[in-house]
Amino acid sequence: MKSFWSILLLCLCVGLPTYAEDTAKSKMPMSSVFEKNKSFEFVPPRPGTYKLPIIKVAQSGTVVDHNNKSLELGEILDGKISILSFVYLSCSDIDGCPLILSNFFELYHQSALLPALKNKVQLITISFDPERDTVDAINSFQHPISADPDRSKKINWTVLTTENKKSLKLILDGYSQAITRNQDTEVINHIIRIYLIDKTRKVRNIYGLGTLDPRLLITDVETLLLEENHKK
Repeated sequence: MKSFWSILLLCLCVGLPTYAEDTAKSKMPMSSVFEKNKSFEFVPPRPGTYKLPIIKVAQSGTVVDHNNKSLELGEILDGKISILSFVYLSCSDIDGCPLILSNFFELYHQSALLPALKNKVQLITISFDPERDTVDAINSFQHPISADPDRSKKINWTVLTTENKKSLKLILDGYSQAITRNQDTEVINHIIRIYLIDKTRKVRNIYGLGTLDPRLLITDVETLLLEENHKK
């Protein structure tokens, strides 16, 4: 728990690197606003020079937001490119949920430098631990995001839970997100997955530990935006 909240506070209080260059005017790819991660020694491909295949239709299901309002996940996904992840807030494995969330914080903060994303892209985090990640818990987590004075300049980030394990299982099965609960501990074993979903609710890419680089995610997002523009 300590390492999770440490990452949260670090991301919010210290902030992330900023870049003065306007990517729209310079025609630089959106990935240029993110620092190169030493763990990923590669240069992302040029946006729009490749195709992202349709993997499957994104699963819907009933979720609950931080205001205790029941929503349909499919309705949240409709109309925007979504970057979706599953976590549990008490995870302390630095290569698990905290790693996913640190990437989400980087995407969230740096999106202020990419105004073209504001109304077209969103972040969605769903807890797979509804017993502990209650409405109060996700409300506490989301509060710093909701209270961010620069929130209006950034993409929306929605944190969700479910009413029960039955509702959760339908969603997890639809995304093939496997989890294993250890009865002797509070640890939930899981595989890191982040899903890129287009505005018509089609899953277009799935990222794991070896591809969890914001530069790659945002390059794929930019590729989807270019694809949409070509269809107009």
